Amino acid sequence: MEGGDEVQDNLNTNINNINQNNQNQEQVKKKQKRYHGKYFVIIVMIVLIIEYYSYTFHILLPNINNQKSNEIYLFLLIFNLLVAMMLWAYFITMNTHPGEIPLYWGFYIGDDDYKRKRYCLICNAFKPERSHHCSICNVCILNMDHHCPWVDNCIGFYNRKFFMQLLFYLSILLYYVDFTSVYYVYLTGTDIYYNKFTYTHKFHAFIVFSSFLFVVIFTIVITFFFKFHIQLVLNNSTTIENLDKDNQNDTIKFRLNYYENWVQVFGFNKFYWFIPIFCEAGRPDGDGLMWKINQNAVMEQNARNNNNNDRSNINDNDRSNQNLRANEMENYGSNNAMVPN
Repeated sequence: MEGGDEVQDNLNTNINNINQNNQNQEQVKKKQKRYHGKYFVIIVMIVLIIEYYSYTFHILLPNINNQKSNEIYLFLLIFNLLVAMMLWAYFITMNTHPGEIPLYWGFYIGDDDYKRKRYCLICNAFKPERSHHCSICNVCILNMDHHCPWVDNCIGFYNRKFFMQLLFYLSILLYYVDFTSVYYVYLTGTDIYYNKFTYTHKFHAFIVFSSFLFVVIFTIVITFFFKFHIQLVLNNSTTIENLDKDNQNDTIKFRLNYYENWVQVFGFNKFYWFIPIFCEAGRPDGDGLMWKINQNAVMEQNARNNNNNDRSNINDNDRSNQNLRANEMENYGSNNAMVPN
């Protein structure tokens, strides 16, 4: 008996060691994912520094003369203001928690079916509607839109406004650089064409044309991306909900009018629609737990479901009648075959 107890103890110890190793490996993987987000932020900073250097010291400042110096200084002033606003929104987005589920929130849910459906086994919490578990942040996020590696954070209920402000100021900055650079890029090209093409000119031309081409391409990408997210906000939807085609019929009930959809992200104070400050006056409408329902959309969806069910029942009845008639004909044929001539 003692030998059996020792074997059981050894077996339990081995199982515990295996579980501990698995947990350690999972923690290591999660830390690695978080570190990967830091790399993306470093890449963003490097690209921003390079583009700042190119625009300032290779596109604008070399073209200063007595007639256009004031114009270029004005361009630089507006450029630096836009960069400051974009960076402000960037760091606020990166450092604002998107929102997590309050402790014991799920105990107030009365529907047992809903509890089973929306329970997170990792966080050991009941998930509100429109909340999802982020495998990188390892926490359930209120009204999760997506995890953005470029800001090393999830985009959710409390920081989605700052993410939209980031896209807004980034879009304005890119278009501004495009339109204020094109003339000076043209001057650089003509200067190189008519003058001696030295090593210095080659380096200058490479910086000017490569940075300008990058900004133009990036402008196109960000334009479509920003338009996509504006449409999501106006439709009171998220990236996850938009990609989940099977769940769109369930989420359409949250779509109110454009203004109500807008304030659920940006809040009621119009001043803070453009200023990335986390404060009570600029917080989004609601709590991220319970959502306003579009009753008309719910009734229309229920009516469509009932019509589909009715059609399905009619089709089932038609198929049953057809099968019944086929069986009758088969039986009739068999009986006739048995009658002698």
